[in-house]
Amino acid sequence: MKLWVYATVLLLIMVGVSVGAYEYFAYTNGPSKSVPVVKIGDKISVKYYGYIYYGGERRVFDTNIKEVANDNVTYPKTLTYKWSGNFKPLTFTVGSGSMIKGFDKGVQGMKLNETKTIVVPPNEGYPFSWKKVTNESYYQSVSIIENLTINEFYQRFAHANPTINSVYTDKMYGWKVLVLYVNPSKNIVTIQNNPDVNADYQPFKTQSLIIHVESIKNGRIYFHYIIKSIPILLPSGGLIDAVYKDHFRINFNREVAGKTLFFVVTVVKIESSQ
Repeated sequence: MKLWVYATVLLLIMVGVSVGAYEYFAYTNGPSKSVPVVKIGDKISVKYYGYIYYGGERRVFDTNIKEVANDNVTYPKTLTYKWSGNFKPLTFTVGSGSMIKGFDKGVQGMKLNETKTIVVPPNEGYPFSWKKVTNESYYQSVSIIENLTINEFYQRFAHANPTINSVYTDKMYGWKVLVLYVNPSKNIVTIQNNPDVNADYQPFKTQSLIIHVESIKNGRIYFHYIIKSIPILLPSGGLIDAVYKDHFRINFNREVAGKTLFFVVTVVKIESSQ
């Protein structure tokens, strides 16, 4: 065999080996390399924010992302949203039962650094109890003279030590009252409600709820509620979240209970159970 033939064969062999080596390197180090995937038993850490809808508006109820917590324009908050100041990733073991069912199921199959919106139906989120719901008539009345305990007085007037002949503003009704009698040893405070007929008052300092006084007769004050918008958070922790023809609803469940939940989740760490 001539010299140029040997040279050609050797060149072809070298090219083949180099191509094969490149294909092997690309296979083992390229896009086909395995990426960690969340499965039951793994300990994972996530960044997230959760939101619900009120009348078509998205409202964030929880987050561990500082930018989301600080931005109330792009991410308006629910009435019961609480600033935690904790922006560390949420860490939990998948399938341990420490998270609500829909969230736990939603993260399964996610890859490391993947971001996903998880939709949690009401039956896999926070439970709703009808025992925590009361219905209130729009039309009500209250006695002109009331006897309260010291604690009841504090809840309505934010004053722990009422004094006789002092005038306070009632947070529950929005009108002025006069203290007639105080007896700490018997735990009694007697007040006189002093609204004006045909006047409007704002209970709990909210513009969404109005009390209109219709009449005062036979020792009682007759009034009705005007609800301009919902939901309304009450000091008791209840939410006025539904209105009907002759009554409105006060809901003492969590604000997110019984609702479809949306979580935008990013997996930032996976510790495999294997």
